[in-house]
Amino acid sequence: MLCIYTRGQRNPKMNLSQIDLFAAGAAVIAVWMCGVTRVKMQLWGMIFQTALLSGICLLIGIADRSNHLLILALAMFIIKAIAIPVFLERSAKRMDIIRDKGANIHPTLALVIGCGLLIVGYFLAPKFGVPEMLNMGSAGMAVALIFIGMLLMTTRRLAISQVIGFLTMENGISLYSLTQTRGMPLLLEMAIVFEVLICVLIAGLVIFHINRNFEHIDVTHMKGLRH
Repeated sequence: MLCIYTRGQRNPKMNLSQIDLFAAGAAVIAVWMCGVTRVKMQLWGMIFQTALLSGICLLIGIADRSNHLLILALAMFIIKAIAIPVFLERSAKRMDIIRDKGANIHPTLALVIGCGLLIVGYFLAPKFGVPEMLNMGSAGMAVALIFIGMLLMTTRRLAISQVIGFLTMENGISLYSLTQTRGMPLLLEMAIVFEVLICVLIAGLVIFHINRNFEHIDVTHMKGLRH
């Protein structure tokens, strides 16, 4: 049986909350991104994934009557689900980037590995979940997001795709902190969100500089710098 999340008031016999459903949706989207090579589609996956994460923050804020979580949900949606993807999409258009074929493994194999990581996250949920927070499933999905983000960062060839992998991994960390802890002060949470924005902006500028001077942003070609 499914229920709307209410922290501290949910029937303990119910195994799946609305928060867990949102978290599972974000993890499934991340798995789908493993098999996608078009940069635009990766960005759309990033948008939906982050929107679900913002929805989780919103639900928790409503349940806890926490204004700072509502503010954080809005900031997360505006910055991470809108501003950053728009910036990355415009950067990709300026550099005429359409597709990333992947550096080390085929997208189909990456999709299979992503499914495996999702299953691993599911089985690791009891080890990482905090029973008092009543969202055990979300802990496993957070772990899966972190693993999948690492997978995207290590198997993609283009730097812009690696930035998307970094954002996926950061979403996993945010999901865990939202659902398995009592939360951090608003200023610290907002600082983290803006720090991510700054990191992405800097990464975008660096990627554009590399593309303008070396006519590509394939990070595998940078191995030649060792010589």
